[in-house]
Amino acid sequence: MPWESLAYLLALLLAGLITPGPNNITCTVHAVVHGKKSNVSLIAGMALGFISIHFICGLVVDYFDEDGPVGMAINAIGSLFMFLIAFGILYLGRSKKIQNFPDVVPKLGFKTGVLMQYVNGKEWAMVFMLMSKFLSDFGGGFIGILTISTITTSGGILAMIVWSNLGEKIKSKADQPGFVKKTFTILGSLLFILATIISIRGL
Repeated sequence: MPWESLAYLLALLLAGLITPGPNNITCTVHAVVHGKKSNVSLIAGMALGFISIHFICGLVVDYFDEDGPVGMAINAIGSLFMFLIAFGILYLGRSKKIQNFPDVVPKLGFKTGVLMQYVNGKEWAMVFMLMSKFLSDFGGGFIGILTISTITTSGGILAMIVWSNLGEKIKSKADQPGFVKKTFTILGSLLFILATIISIRGL
């Protein structure tokens, strides 16, 4: 196993830990509303969905052209998905309904966690990229897919736990006037900026 490939994956995990992507922001907002314990089933669903995408991408990666129409469609859908989540969080942050946020944001669970991965086009594009570049480095076939999936999913779960804990800390200050409103606005803005950067780079 080339150490350069492993180092790249670990660097990717670090970026995923500190980057306000759709999964991380969703976990944070959900923890703010319902508490971090409510994220257990949501994170489990996200992890299962993420793993399944790895296996799908690993099995069909030889037929995928990142610059082809399918690749472009995946990137476009992913950008739209991130912008929609960002706008939704920004809307909540600017709305008077945020004062009653537990009633505004529904409780999300396992199925939602799984489905979120399948509609996240950027996630598909990233996993396809990983498989095309590193699958052979990690043994190829089932073993290679399993190895890459284990490394990236472990980092993803760790990131979502960290961001869930951030949400719990924010929840503890929810009684402070304007605090949750400002927090939702910041989280939505961060995701919007990230979506914009990724979209520009994908052009």
